[in-house]
Amino acid sequence: MEGLDIRTLIFTNVLLGLFLGSGSLLFARIHPFFLGFKALGYSYLLFSFGFALLGLRHYIPDFISIIIANLAIVAAFSLLIMGVLKFLKHDNSAFKKMAIFMLLIMLVAFVYFTYFYVNINARIITISTIMAIFSLFVCVKVLTKHNNLIATYSRVLVFSFLFAVVVFLLRIYFTFHEATLNNFMDAGIIHAFSLIALLLISITSCFALTLSASRQLTNKLAIQVTIDPLTTIYNRRAFDELALNVVSRAQRENKPLSVILIDVDYFKQINEKFGHQLCNKLLRECSARLKGCLRQYDILARYEDEAFVLLLPDTNAETAILIAEKLRYSVLYPEFNIHKDGRLNVSASFGVATNKGEHIHWLQLLSLAEQALFHAKNSGGNGVKLHSASVHRLPTPEKHQ
Repeated sequence: MEGLDIRTLIFTNVLLGLFLGSGSLLFARIHPFFLGFKALGYSYLLFSFGFALLGLRHYIPDFISIIIANLAIVAAFSLLIMGVLKFLKHDNSAFKKMAIFMLLIMLVAFVYFTYFYVNINARIITISTIMAIFSLFVCVKVLTKHNNLIATYSRVLVFSFLFAVVVFLLRIYFTFHEATLNNFMDAGIIHAFSLIALLLISITSCFALTLSASRQLTNKLAIQVTIDPLTTIYNRRAFDELALNVVSRAQRENKPLSVILIDVDYFKQINEKFGHQLCNKLLRECSARLKGCLRQYDILARYEDEAFVLLLPDTNAETAILIAEKLRYSVLYPEFNIHKDGRLNVSASFGVATNKGEHIHWLQLLSLAEQALFHAKNSGGNGVKLHSASVHRLPTPEKHQ
C-alpha cells in the first residue's frame, strides 16, 4: 500500500525522533522544574537511533540491525513511558523493574530466533507483546492520576496508547496466523500500522506534556501577577481590579460597601531594631491572622510595605467597625513569637470608610479610608477610626493569662 511502505515509515520515525528529541531536551533545559522532559527527549533520540539501525537491514550485521535495533526501540518506548510517569509525579520504580525484565526476555528471544531458530514471526510476536503490555500499563497509570490541569491532554495521550494496544494485539493475531515472513521490509499493512502507532505516541506524548506544562506556566504566571509573594495574599494591582468590579456592583444594587486600611504600628522602628528578615516574618504572620478572621467573600490584599487593605462587600459602617476591632485584637494577641530573645508585642491601626448608593470612584473611597487611617495613627495607633474622623473604639480586651 503506497504511503505505508515500511522503509518510508522507518525513515519518518528517524526524522521525527531527532526533531522531538532535540525540542524536548531544549525544553527540559529551559524549564528544569518540569520533570520527565529529559527522559522524553532521550527516548525520542533513542527511537531515532533504533529505527535508523532497523532501516539499515541487509546493509549492516544482523546483530545490529535486528537485535540492537529492536532493543533500542523497546528501550526508547520504556524511557518515554518513564518520562510520562515522572511528569505526572508517579512512582515509576515498578515499571522500571518490569522494563528491565522484559528487555532481558526480549534479548534472549531475539538471539534465539535470529541465530538458533530463525523466525521473523516469533520476533514480531515477542516485541508486539511487550509493547502491548507497556501501552496498557501506562493507560492505567495515566487514568488513575486525577489532575485537572492535564485532564484534556491526558485523554489524548491515553487514546494514543490504547490505539497502540489494539494495533499490537492485532499484529500478534495476524502474525501468528500468517505465513512465515522472509523479509520484514516486505511485511503487510498491520506491521506498517505498528510503526504508525509509535509515531502517534511520540507526537501525542510530546505535545500533551508540552501543552500541559505551558498551561501550568500560564497559571503560575497568573498567580505571580496577582499574589504578593511574601504574604501570599492579593497584591495591590489585583486588588484594584477586583475592587472596581465590587464597587460597581454595590452601586448598581444600592448595597453598602466598606473598605478598611490596616497599617502595622511602629513598623520602621521594629525594622531598625530587629532587621528585615524578622519584619518579613511579622508581615507573613499578620496577613495570616487577618485572613483567618475574614468571611469567605471578603477581599484582603497587601497595600504597600506594612499596610494591608480589606474590601467588605455588603457591609455597613457599624459591621465594618466591629470587623476592624476583631482584626485589631487578632493582631494584638497573642504576642508574636518570631523573635529569638522573646515575644514581640505588635499592634495595628485601622481606617474605615463606607459607601452606599453614592457613585464615587473606588479611589475616592480608598482616599477616605486613608484619611481615617491617618487619624488613627496620629491618635497613638492600636485603634479604629471611621472616615468621619469619629473614634469608634471598643474597650481593649484584657490579655489572657
